[in-house]
Amino acid sequence: MKKKRKAGKKVPKRRKWLTAAGILLVLLLLPAAAALGIFKHYYNMLDYRKDELADSFEETLPAGGGNENDEYQSTLPEASQDEIAVIEERLRQNTQAMQALPGESDAFTVLLIGVDSRKDSYSGRSDAMILVSVNRETQQVVMTSLLRDMYVSIPGHESNRLNAAYAYGGTTLLTETIEKNFGIPVDRCVVINFYLLMDVIDALGGIDITVTADEIDVMNMYINSQNRLLGNPGGQDILSESDAGTISVNGSQALAYARVRYVGTDFARTGRQREIIARCAEKIRKMELGQANEMMETFLPRVRTDLTESDCASLLMLGLQLPDFEMQTMTIPMEGTWENARIRGMSVLTVDFLANTDAWYKLVGGQG
Repeated sequence: MKKKRKAGKKVPKRRKWLTAAGILLVLLLLPAAAALGIFKHYYNMLDYRKDELADSFEETLPAGGGNENDEYQSTLPEASQDEIAVIEERLRQNTQAMQALPGESDAFTVLLIGVDSRKDSYSGRSDAMILVSVNRETQQVVMTSLLRDMYVSIPGHESNRLNAAYAYGGTTLLTETIEKNFGIPVDRCVVINFYLLMDVIDALGGIDITVTADEIDVMNMYINSQNRLLGNPGGQDILSESDAGTISVNGSQALAYARVRYVGTDFARTGRQREIIARCAEKIRKMELGQANEMMETFLPRVRTDLTESDCASLLMLGLQLPDFEMQTMTIPMEGTWENARIRGMSVLTVDFLANTDAWYKLVGGQG
């Protein structure tokens, strides 16, 4: 007599559903886990420093504040002691007024610092200072260029140009100086130097910019200086006035363009710096995945920052929404809020700080 085959044990429907849901969850999480792993891989390449980002500090700066070729305003008469006393009193009153303000911004603000270093280091003066403020509520990104020649009160030091604060005390003193004089809170910093900028642009195969004959004349002065620092042959990368127009420039030429201050002074200069950033970003966005990976592997280790992993993750998520964000730019000091002066041999800008602070908060959001 044949035995009846036992029927297989029936699996409850609920268990089948849970099993299917578990498999689906794993399939959904795998890409997320992979993306998280990739994010951590790149973040760990950054030169993250919890505290100070500068290499070392300078106790004193060269005469004239230390800016190269400062003689461009040499015809400006030296301020008298009485005039300097009035300027210093205004600085004192301003810093007191700023302490009384709430100084609360609705935006997350990162200070981008380009260091004027004559070697591949992170010491020296902050040649470029750009505040990048991201306001999630208003879906707005504001890039604010801070002119380096503004005469400011520097904690623990005598008043000087804004770019001296980084030389004296790195990112810690520079952010403190910005907050003390303008009441603008700085959340994080990112620091690069001249050498990194040149190498990035060379790796991108150059960028396209539009230059005038006047700009070329000044660019060549800087290119010659850079050739000496880099040990390049004399005359390398020099441009001709006939090159005026839209041209492709390499790293050294782009850096020279960003440093031009004799055509349109420092106000046009900050616009050139923002243009360089925009052109680099355009080329990076169009890169193939392999090229972008090679760029990040090469250059992220040379970027110093105190941005945390959480900060970068939040900014990355916001970056996906950037097409929906409104991009704004401003320069501090604004037109009509500054005057030229010459103090201790330095060509400086004396500023109406409160007017600029009010304008920044109106644009970015918050209480100043």
